[in-house]
Amino acid sequence: MSSTRTMTVLPGRRARGARSLSRRSSLAGFLFAVPALALFALFAIYPAIQVFALAFFDYSLTSAPEFVGLKNFAYLSSDPRFLEATGQTLFYAIGTYGTALLLALMLAQVLSQKLFGAGFVRLLWFLPLATSWVAASIVWRVVLHPDGMLNELLGLDVQWLTSSAYARWALVIMSIWKETGFFLILFLAGMASLPQDVYEAARLDGAGAIRRFWSVTLPLLRPITLVCVIMAVLRGVQAFSPQKVLTNGAFGTEVINLFVYKTAFESARMGRASAVAVIMFIALLAIALVQIRALRRKD
Repeated sequence: MSSTRTMTVLPGRRARGARSLSRRSSLAGFLFAVPALALFALFAIYPAIQVFALAFFDYSLTSAPEFVGLKNFAYLSSDPRFLEATGQTLFYAIGTYGTALLLALMLAQVLSQKLFGAGFVRLLWFLPLATSWVAASIVWRVVLHPDGMLNELLGLDVQWLTSSAYARWALVIMSIWKETGFFLILFLAGMASLPQDVYEAARLDGAGAIRRFWSVTLPLLRPITLVCVIMAVLRGVQAFSPQKVLTNGAFGTEVINLFVYKTAFESARMGRASAVAVIMFIALLAIALVQIRALRRKD
């Protein structure tokens, strides 16, 4: 009788001890995370809430905020400069990241093969990733100078950074060079994880290299491709540094982020700048949700 009672009590004590240890571990983990959470709340969540609040005020840094409701959004809907910045952002994002994605996918398909010199080519495309946007923009300002390397190599006399016809194309060319390596890494990682037995079955069925790429590689890469597209959209819309360093938004190169910067700190219209940030957040959230839905959709 006593042995049975002892056997009944001991498992109960062990369970309570395990729960107590689990609670102490969870509490310890939470306490260690508190400093990081506090910093995140102070420097990320609180400013975001402030931006949403200021979007409904007229605030110029030198006077008290005045509530104006939706007037900031109404003004932006008819502001030609904001509309032009939106169009330029779309042009830059599609021109840069659409091209970078296609180029990275083609390069990944070639470099995933065991070819002589493939490692050196990978290194050449990865090097721009180690360079900051500001440093890369300064280097390209020299390259794109009227007497710079690009004109010398092509035998041209083009004002790349001081012409409305060429400035936005110059930014796209520079950004393709900078960003292709980032997506190349993702595609190479995705291709390295693809099951090889599927390729063997396709070869046995007589599928050539092009057929295997379209019927095997692309469908299997669909998840990583959609991730790359989401990241490309986010990076394209958040462009700022090359436009600021190379042209300061002149000659039709002002993108939305640069428009927000100038509106907030040069024109001192914090309310309008916050309204633009809110519009960007809602637009990016909608795009991300659509892309995530596409990722989860079953064919």
